[in-house]
Amino acid sequence: MEVWEVVAGFLAVYLPGPGEHPRTAHTQALGFAVRAAAWAGARGELPCVAEIARRRGSSGFVREARRLHARLS
Repeated sequence: MEVWEVVAGFLAVYLPGPGEHPRTAHTQALGFAVRAAAWAGARGELPCVAEIARRRGSSGFVREARRLHARLS
């Protein structure tokens, strides 16, 4: 559970904000977050991830955000 708490806090400050472009490392961080959430049995929406998951598009970044959002919902 502690790993998930660290990852959730990290995502809130690490993910690119509005107008910023995601990088490969952001996509990889979301992929790791999906795995960490599964390990921890995490639940509960993360606003920073929910915002990305609602975006139109199908980039790897958005797909990973959708996976994480679905896992947490």
